[in-house]
Amino acid sequence: MEKKLIHPMSETFHDYLKDESNMTGSAESISFPENEAEIAQILREMRGHGTAVTIQGGKTGIVGSAVPLQGHIMNLSRMKKVKSFAIAKDGQRSVTVEPGITLLELRKAIQRNKTHRAFFWPPDPTEPTASVGGIASTNAKGTCFYLYGRSASYISGIRVMNADGSIRDLRKGQDAIVINGDSKDLLDVYLSGEGMYGVITELTLRLIPKPKEIWGIGFFFENPEEGMSFADQLKAAPFDSHDANIAAMEYLDQTILNAVEMHPSMKIQLKTTPDTALHMTAMVYVEIHGDHEDAIQEIAHTLLKMSSTFNSDIDKTWAFSGEPEVDKMRSFLHAAAETAILHIEKARREDHRITKTGIDISLEREGLKTLVHRFEKQLQRENLKASFWGHLGSGSLHIDILPGNYEEFVKGKTLLETWADSFPALLG
Repeated sequence: MEKKLIHPMSETFHDYLKDESNMTGSAESISFPENEAEIAQILREMRGHGTAVTIQGGKTGIVGSAVPLQGHIMNLSRMKKVKSFAIAKDGQRSVTVEPGITLLELRKAIQRNKTHRAFFWPPDPTEPTASVGGIASTNAKGTCFYLYGRSASYISGIRVMNADGSIRDLRKGQDAIVINGDSKDLLDVYLSGEGMYGVITELTLRLIPKPKEIWGIGFFFENPEEGMSFADQLKAAPFDSHDANIAAMEYLDQTILNAVEMHPSMKIQLKTTPDTALHMTAMVYVEIHGDHEDAIQEIAHTLLKMSSTFNSDIDKTWAFSGEPEVDKMRSFLHAAAETAILHIEKARREDHRITKTGIDISLEREGLKTLVHRFEKQLQRENLKASFWGHLGSGSLHIDILPGNYEEFVKGKTLLETWADSFPALLG
């Protein structure tokens, strides 16, 4: 009997209409292909009917990238094979995988391979169930962007299927395309296209030596001014070392800390992390990677000394070492990023017109403290609330408006549009 590839949408598939942003879309059908032949067959049928296709991975994003607006959902979660490991003549190691494999599954596969277990794939968007294909198609930065850079730097090739079912193999540096007068590597175009240019069916990932030591430290502050000042000094301070490096720097404000602490579902998810004191108004998280514990300890000691000048209490500092423990902190950061979504969910129950509204602003020209003060004044004038969190390592400040009703939602959206016009250095 011929396998049924396309399923009409029903209550069974309702969860596939949204991702972790909790935005809900609509679709007429869904499929779960397991190989390229099935993808080709589905695309031919969709193309014949003129039906739009939304490509889905692990649905872990918080900006709605995997949410369909109409048409067909192609979910690639069943394509998770590890196809091969390789070592090039120059010693470069790589692994070729299908797009549906998750970060957690990829890690385990590398650990099982005797000749590659001392290596790893650096991209880490805090959620271990994120799919490699999803990370690649959004060119995600990840928590440790400060040290490792974007995910595209660790993807040496992909296979892409076009809408007509034809296959194209793309390698780094092989083809270029001119966009607005600038030449861009064609591979990089696909790696930020979010599935709009074709379906990624296979990826070759570049592996690098895994740091022998990984530490994570969370600094808490009772005074938000001191927390932001520490964040600004941290970003400006040099921590040069051959044996250890700061890999990640993150900032969370009081609104986010309190939301994580108070929300029941968050408490269940984060039961393995220490309690966050409710009177804390800011947190700065730093992750250190290196091959020598002494070098990491030296950086950690410098950070503790620096934080104490801003009245961070060492007894309330979180400290984690080793990948399993640091993963707990990354789970905390992922949950923190979702707190605005929880607020919007509550507001939407009163008025379905309310949606998540936020903006990313570059920290390259001005410090965190300066920008937060500027935006807080404007929010106060409009009697609006917002949460602030910053990827200090990648130089961005994220602001989520937290409306209590539709009138506040409209005012918040208008304010964001004003900011977008006023700040040319926006990141997205």
